[in-house]
Amino acid sequence: MNYNVEKLNDNTWFIEEYDETASAYMYLLTGKNKALLIDTGFGTIPLRKICEELTDLPIVVALTHGHVDHIGGTGAFDEVWLEKADKELYAAHSKDEVRRIFTQDKLLPVKETCKYYDDEMTFELGDRTVRVIKTPGHSIGSVCFLDEKNRWMFTGDTCCKAHVLLQMEYAATMEAYRDSLQKLIDLETFYDITWPGHHSKPVEKQVIHDFLTAVDGILDGTMKGVSMELPMGKARLLEYKEIGIEY
Repeated sequence: MNYNVEKLNDNTWFIEEYDETASAYMYLLTGKNKALLIDTGFGTIPLRKICEELTDLPIVVALTHGHVDHIGGTGAFDEVWLEKADKELYAAHSKDEVRRIFTQDKLLPVKETCKYYDDEMTFELGDRTVRVIKTPGHSIGSVCFLDEKNRWMFTGDTCCKAHVLLQMEYAATMEAYRDSLQKLIDLETFYDITWPGHHSKPVEKQVIHDFLTAVDGILDGTMKGVSMELPMGKARLLEYKEIGIEY
C-alpha cells in the first residue's frame, strides 16, 4: 500500500494508507510533552518512522476500535490503548487470515496486548487535552476522541459521510448506537468539525444529526432499509441524505 501525509495545523497531521481498493485514516496529534496517534491502519506502511519524522515526542497510540483496518500497525508502538469491549474483536482481527483479506503486502505485526481505557479517560499531551468518548455502534467498543483545544471530534467509524456498518460481527445494537449519537450531539458545543476514519474529511457535525434521524426512523418503523447483497454480506441498507446505515 501507499501513504500520504497532510499537515492539518502546526500540531496535527493526517496520514492515509491506501491502494486502489481500500483506504484508512490516521491522525497524529502533538502537545508540548507527548504525541497521540489515533489508529494505525492496515499495517503495511512504516508508520512509526513516518510519525518520528513528524515529531520527536514519545508517541502513545489510541484506537477508535478493534477492526483490522485500524489496528494493523500497533506492533511498532510501546503503548497502545483500546476499549476493553473490543478485546475479542481485536484478537480476531489480528489474525493473518483476516488481515490478508484486504492486502497481500508485507504486514507489520499487531501488538498482542493493549491497555484499556478508564471511564472518563483523557490523554494529557501538554497544553492539549484529548477526551475519550465511548460510542458503541459500529463495534461494541468504538470510541471517539474530543480534541478540546482545536474543537475537533475524531469519530473513527462511528459516523462519516458514507455508510456506517452495523451488521458486522461485534457490532452494538441499534439502540446503543442511537445513544452514542445522542452523546455526540450533547457534546457538540465543544467541537466544530469531525474527522472520520474513512471517506470525505473533514465532516460537518450535522452528519451526526442525520444519522440520528435515520436510526430513529429505523427504530420507530417510519424508515426501512432495502434488503440487498452488500460487500460485507446480505443486509438492509437505509440511505438518507449523504449517509447510509447497513444493518
